[in-house]
Amino acid sequence: MGSFFRSFAAAALLAAGPLAAQAALHFPAPAPADTTDAPRRSLSAALSYGSNSTYFGRSQAVAFPYTAAMLTYSAKNGLYGSVELYNLLNTATALDETDLTVGWDHDLGKTLDVSLSYSRFFFPTGSELVKSGVNNAFDAGLGQDWGAFYSRLSATYLFGKSTAKGDGFLVLENSRSFETKRGFGQHDYFSVEPVVSIAAGTQSFTEAALNKRNGPASAAAKNRNVRRFGIVDYEFGVPVTYTVGKLAVSAGWRYVVPVNLPADDVDSRALSIWTAGLTLTL
Repeated sequence: MGSFFRSFAAAALLAAGPLAAQAALHFPAPAPADTTDAPRRSLSAALSYGSNSTYFGRSQAVAFPYTAAMLTYSAKNGLYGSVELYNLLNTATALDETDLTVGWDHDLGKTLDVSLSYSRFFFPTGSELVKSGVNNAFDAGLGQDWGAFYSRLSATYLFGKSTAKGDGFLVLENSRSFETKRGFGQHDYFSVEPVVSIAAGTQSFTEAALNKRNGPASAAAKNRNVRRFGIVDYEFGVPVTYTVGKLAVSAGWRYVVPVNLPADDVDSRALSIWTAGLTLTL
């Protein structure tokens, strides 16, 4: 995909929230492969807001609205690096999560693209985020533009202090991008990209948060079955973007439906989440 779209897709991932910022997930899907422009260096800066946060469909009893900032550099050869900072609006700490990511994107043709990435996550002591037990994520993705829609299959491996056994996930996304020829002038346009996704995997990452809430020795804890591979959530999103020159302004809504919850996870539930973002690409 072109460098602008790669930067914007990363910013959209930032807008999904600190609990959704794994490399695979979810909203909106990366833009279809774009080979019309020669690869170029780019630097993008993004600011975003979200009304709540989830991680593979898992959430907390209390909503965590957030603001976030991200800086991404992309090289001509497809290598990129980014730093993402999150502030949860209802906590006392100013910095609630820091994500460092390095990765590589490459177009294998006009319709096929591939990506690889590694992310390192940092959280303050005592974080209530479900994701706080995860310190590392490896991701590999393959995208195909079918013409009528764009599909992406991602494989993610998570591990960290509270996930010594690791968690593996497969995420399938399908999206369709619609663009206007122009917006308010000759050099701007609107786009909307409905996306649906399904994720399957194991759930060891939830144990640290559940132990904090319910205790590791609870009767329900013995029946969690977090090592069983199965579907964990469904998502549907509708992001809308207004682009003028190097600036993109986005707003979106997504609906998250968790399934196959651990026996004592009574906090995760279906959520409707609103996001907004601003991205400048140089």
